Amino acid sequence: MNTPLEFQIKLAATNRAAFLIALNVLLTMALSFYLMYDAKLDSAVTPLVLMFDSASCAAIFAMFVAASTIKVTLASRPILLISLFILQTGNVLDTAGHIFIAANSNWPILADALILISELGLAAVAFRFVRGANDITNRDPLTGLHNRSHHMRQLSRLLKESHKSQQSVAVVAIDLDHFKHINDVHGHGYGDKVLQTVATVLKERVSDADLVSRTGGEEFEIVISNIDEPAAKAFAEKVRESINAISMDRLESLTASLGVAVSHLTEGLPSLRQRADAAAYQAKNSGRNRVYLAN
Repeated sequence: MNTPLEFQIKLAATNRAAFLIALNVLLTMALSFYLMYDAKLDSAVTPLVLMFDSASCAAIFAMFVAASTIKVTLASRPILLISLFILQTGNVLDTAGHIFIAANSNWPILADALILISELGLAAVAFRFVRGANDITNRDPLTGLHNRSHHMRQLSRLLKESHKSQQSVAVVAIDLDHFKHINDVHGHGYGDKVLQTVATVLKERVSDADLVSRTGGEEFEIVISNIDEPAAKAFAEKVRESINAISMDRLESLTASLGVAVSHLTEGLPSLRQRADAAAYQAKNSGRNRVYLAN
């Protein structure tokens, strides 16, 4: 099972951070000495230009120091550090082109190329960060399935689309049987492992579903579009059998009660989910480990 993403900010190893910063300083100094060799300062350069160019170099170096000393789990640190160093190098070349009379004519071109490469790298880091943050927002941290808020938004969208196309949407409500007993007897840590195992089975066995989510403590929901009642019930039976086939230490058997509701032509989200929940409740009250079709 894939480990759900987590957002963490922590300090990097001190020796590694110090090495990266020292390497940056040495390479930048070597480049600066090379650029200043046989070059003369342009007397037309104003103090304001020098101040802005120096501030720009210092700001990029400060970002590199921060990226070296602080680790953010959702950001690709190697790409971030390399991009910042390339940006810093391009900025040094650009500054040299501004302030030296005998500046090599290729410096501005090389500076622009390096800055463009660094910007593309930083854009990739930002994209990965935003995508990871969005995934965390929409995922249940324990199981890696979609969480309740994402589930409700997506189900609402699917229902609106089904109304336009005059197709049905099925909701399969899953309630694990005797889960409180499992927690009480084996502990909440073991109960978490049960939930993770069920989530893994659901992801593997129902890959063709539109949505698989953990909507409550021991409650899951599956959404399938363009399906009729007999097919939806048959699908739910396969899900029930898959859960019942789970084998875990210290657990004789694992079962679930499932309720299936197929949307009516103009039915709203609350009504559809309420019918699926009621059917699951009916399955539980009728002996558990079975599937009930909602009225």
